[in-house]
Amino acid sequence: MKEIKYYFPKERLIKPLLYIIYYFIYCHSIFSQSLVPKYDYNWVLDSYGTPCLVIQFGNDTIVYDSLNMDFGYTNACISDIDGKLISYSNGCQINNSTFGPMENGQQINPGQVHRENCPAGRYPAGEQGAVFIPDPGDSMRYYLLHASIAIQDFPILKTWVDAISYSIVDLKYNNGLGKVILKNNPIITDSSICAEMAVVKNINNKDFWILSKVAYENAYYRMLLNSNGISVIGKQNNLGDTSSIKDFPLGVCIFSPNGEKFIRYSVYLDNISLFDFDRSTGLLSNYRSIPVIDSMMLDGGACFSPSGRFLYVGTYWDLYQYDLEAVDIKASEVHIAHWDGFRYRNIFSHMIGRMQLGPDCKIYVNCRNSMKYLHVINKPDEKGLACDFHQNQLELPQTHGGFLPSFPNYRLGVAPVCDPNLAVSVYEIQIHRYLSVYPNPASDEVTLDAGDLGIKSVQILDLLGQMVYHQKINPTPSIRLKLGNFNPGTYIVVCVLNNGTSLRAKLIIHK
Repeated sequence: MKEIKYYFPKERLIKPLLYIIYYFIYCHSIFSQSLVPKYDYNWVLDSYGTPCLVIQFGNDTIVYDSLNMDFGYTNACISDIDGKLISYSNGCQINNSTFGPMENGQQINPGQVHRENCPAGRYPAGEQGAVFIPDPGDSMRYYLLHASIAIQDFPILKTWVDAISYSIVDLKYNNGLGKVILKNNPIITDSSICAEMAVVKNINNKDFWILSKVAYENAYYRMLLNSNGISVIGKQNNLGDTSSIKDFPLGVCIFSPNGEKFIRYSVYLDNISLFDFDRSTGLLSNYRSIPVIDSMMLDGGACFSPSGRFLYVGTYWDLYQYDLEAVDIKASEVHIAHWDGFRYRNIFSHMIGRMQLGPDCKIYVNCRNSMKYLHVINKPDEKGLACDFHQNQLELPQTHGGFLPSFPNYRLGVAPVCDPNLAVSVYEIQIHRYLSVYPNPASDEVTLDAGDLGIKSVQILDLLGQMVYHQKINPTPSIRLKLGNFNPGTYIVVCVLNNGTSLRAKLIIHK
């Protein structure tokens, strides 16, 4: 039988093959994008009584019209895996995506410090005093780890961290708005613990390690969050320079994006403690000390570049870069910039302090003063001045309170740490004002009116956040205040309502 051979023109073979390749690449791209966790794609910022801000990474448009929370010092927020903001906390309460209180979200960190500070939205745990972590065992649940503060008889600090606790948000309730199903559950009850929680994924890329520094000791607690819950694995002692333990519990603890390195920047000792980290055991090793030029300030920040090669340190006055691949890391130090002298309204200095790596591969820098802008390191993986640092680059609609949320690398092991093609948008969140303040401006007397909500206490803060007036009253719809003892200027009025929530408004006094 004669063999029959079939011949196809080359173009008839190539065209279907190209379709198959295109289809594979397209589907792979869609599949890959769906696996990119976007838990850090929204940053909620405080703004000292004016409409609050959301910095959003991505291309979607969001519009919010109310906010029922004030921020200060403690700031944590979380989006879902697709980048939709779902919850945030100021260390006093937990809110949902509608910017109202989540069910059972009140009274986070209860106690005297809560009562004295939360009416003004100023729970003083610190920038790393709260962080959200997705539950490895339930995609609808999120853990909020939060440090609690107690009043201490101590010569330097009035308050002291007395515990690290957790609360659980479950989105299966209230049509996706969530419910706090467990709150204020202690993990560590140790008055020597610091509010410096650094989070990184376990080697299995599912569970999470949490490290927290012990004050005045060269030691770290390590905790593990897995599908069974969260537990303390141990306390690693005698780390670093054991000859000097007189540290100050106001440092910065962070992991490199790949989880292989860990640093603590001590703003008191002006020193970086650099360690290797084992994501299998949660143990630190290979201690190295990197001295930082003294800034004479007990504040500052630090951040790794996306690759983890470069470390940036802000000392409030200056910004430095260190090459962690150099044989002599200290010798690799590059002075990137000094504060340019800018003061918003000739009052608030835009210094160089805390930092956070954005999902767009840029590092955003702020300080604890009211800031109308954020500094930006545009190319943090470039050596030296090529990192392209610009002070006051990202303009905000109004000032924010100087505190950025703290995020770990949620994408470790499953996606790139960041995407340089992301667009960045900043939105105002208009406060729905139930609190009426009139006349405003005022000179001799002002009336505060909350209607049926009832006012039970009033605080007045200056623009630096200092309380200049406080009065507790029997719940009443409105109250009149005499202003004879107040200096002319702008103030923030904080009224605690009968239901325990608080409202804020701006008050201008002139004589």
